[in-house]
Amino acid sequence: MVERTYPWKLAWITGASGAICGEVARRLADAGVSVAATARLSEKLDQLAASNERITAYPADVLKSDELKATVAKIEATLGPIDLALLGAGMYVPFDIRNIDLDGFHRTMALNVDGVINAAAAVLPPMLARNSGHIAIMGSLFGYSGWPETGSYGASKAAVINLAESLELELHGTGVDLTLINPGFVDTPLNAAYDPKKKLFVMSPAVCAGRILKKLPRKPYEIAFPTKVELFLKTVRSMPRAISFPLIRWFTKTLQ
Repeated sequence: MVERTYPWKLAWITGASGAICGEVARRLADAGVSVAATARLSEKLDQLAASNERITAYPADVLKSDELKATVAKIEATLGPIDLALLGAGMYVPFDIRNIDLDGFHRTMALNVDGVINAAAAVLPPMLARNSGHIAIMGSLFGYSGWPETGSYGASKAAVINLAESLELELHGTGVDLTLINPGFVDTPLNAAYDPKKKLFVMSPAVCAGRILKKLPRKPYEIAFPTKVELFLKTVRSMPRAISFPLIRWFTKTLQ
């Protein structure tokens, strides 16, 4: 493995018990970055913290804004200022128009959207006070265009993309940078229920984490991959719907 150095001393990661964020946490810690790992209390979070002395578990529920604010205050009082906040808590539930899982839809919107803004609200004030910091938000390429069977997940990620755009406009000149991370399909337990035939250019969590950390130090507004999926979804998004809808229907049928 190629050794890398990163510009951050302390990273706070939400959703740290997940496959992608857990891999990012381990790679950062291996490179000498201190990592404050936040997720709901679980064996996975304990295992992550035990895997490297530079990773410290700070259990919290991202749906509880006061709990997150207290967690950020505790992290900074103990470990120092947070340089990088990777807001990665998220979930996916199948979406069936014949039997819509309303509870799953509401939980997805809450975790994927409220979880992001709750974490941002906790970490932004100290970053803005220091005129320094980097926030990275986990979105998805499938937030750019509707896609069969992803009604809950896609809607939540579309909201995250719009939120990131709004934050980027307002953070300009504050010293706080924002990066929106939009992967395509990643092979994780999160989307195991989704039809494998329809997972375009699916990648492993290790590949995903590697691509994120290769570009994140440069603080771009967006990190999106794979390129073919990015170009396809952004292109159909810009097309008239009379063209894009038939194109997506045709394309998804070819995957069956």
